[in-house]
Amino acid sequence: MDFSSFDEFWKALGRLYDETLEIKESIKELRASAGEDREAAHELREAATLLANAVQGDHDVIMAHERRLDRTEITVDAILEDLRRHREGLSPQ
Repeated sequence: MDFSSFDEFWKALGRLYDETLEIKESIKELRASAGEDREAAHELREAATLLANAVQGDHDVIMAHERRLDRTEITVDAILEDLRRHREGLSPQ
């Protein structure tokens, strides 16, 4: 850049200084915002962990009930098979 006078140079230097201050302020705001974002992300991770644990707990309960129902169904099937065999054994053929 060529400056025709010292006054022009001084004004340009003043603008550069003002822009530097604005950039520094912007950087400070961005750092604060990034800190808030990190904190929010941490809170979201904690919430997601709690939800995942709750879902796992629900899944465990559901599977326990499923196993119990399966055992009941197997027992009912065995009883019905015994009844069928008993009836076949008593039927006159």
